[in-house]
Amino acid sequence: DAGAGVGADAGPEILVIDGEDTFTAMLAHVLRSSGSAVSVVRYDQPGLRELALSHDGPVVLGPGPGDPRDADDPKMRFLRRLTADLVREHRDGLLGVCLGHELLAAELGLELVRKEVPYQGAQEVIDFFGRPETVGFYSTFTARADDAVAVELAAHRVELSRDASSGEVHALRGPGFAGVQFHPESVLTLNGAVVVRELLAGVLV
Repeated sequence: DAGAGVGADAGPEILVIDGEDTFTAMLAHVLRSSGSAVSVVRYDQPGLRELALSHDGPVVLGPGPGDPRDADDPKMRFLRRLTADLVREHRDGLLGVCLGHELLAAELGLELVRKEVPYQGAQEVIDFFGRPETVGFYSTFTARADDAVAVELAAHRVELSRDASSGEVHALRGPGFAGVQFHPESVLTLNGAVVVRELLAGVLV
């Protein structure tokens, strides 16, 4: 599923890894609105690891169902390994959305927990790296970080956007990578295209 009709001055091609989620097509549409070509590949396609690691452009770890903590789930086992490999070896930008964000957070050492009340279509105003953003959540799990963890990550140039009371991590960004727990492609996220463009620009620096 490759992007078409993209001009020669378009940004780098974006590879989206589909974690079996109906939102993936909408996410690809938002990414194409940034002017880039987009290819979508399912997580279980043969040769995906090699394709992702050799991709010349940003890789997006997309949303998908399942418990990211479940080491007995073959899908999660593969995606956890792939995320670790991408963080270590891929140098052309990495963005995680929902499940992809959780996988990235886990690789950074953050705790993943099941939410007491799952968010399925919840619109919230969050502090997004110093400014308010209205975003849509569809999540059963979340990463958490207390003040000490946030300070430790900041020392390694990783910035967290998190809820001050619960410690839930709404977004993160660091050298060459970023993640968002919310769905920027959802109609519940009011400035989703702007957020995506900003995050992609950041991971490509």
